[in-house]
Amino acid sequence: MGHRPSTSLVEDDGLTAPWAGRVWLNPPYSQAGRWLRRLAFHGCGTALIFARTETAAWFDHVWPYAAGLLFVRGRLTFHHVDGRRSGFNAGAPSVLVAYGRADARVLAGCSLPGRFVPLLDLNAQEAR
Repeated sequence: MGHRPSTSLVEDDGLTAPWAGRVWLNPPYSQAGRWLRRLAFHGCGTALIFARTETAAWFDHVWPYAAGLLFVRGRLTFHHVDGRRSGFNAGAPSVLVAYGRADARVLAGCSLPGRFVPLLDLNAQEAR
């Protein structure tokens, strides 16, 4: 019997599921710290979170472990499923947080509007 995709978020809990390789993380903003902790220890992936650099989640799971940051210019806006732009934005500035030099190099070279800030020497070899 094969794996059947779950329709319930409770049944499909990414925090307890196995992670492998590069991870894309867009955590629930109210629980970002729990997810960032997991990604920091996984060590390979990119997270989209609010750029609230003073929070405990940043001091515990971003500043000590991330390889680079891409602060996105402006506020992200939401869209309806049909592609129409919603009247709402994210409500705070956003940042892409790279864990691992490979992910940081991707952010450094991407064309998204914003400012990339390296936190590690991106030319050095991974210490894994």
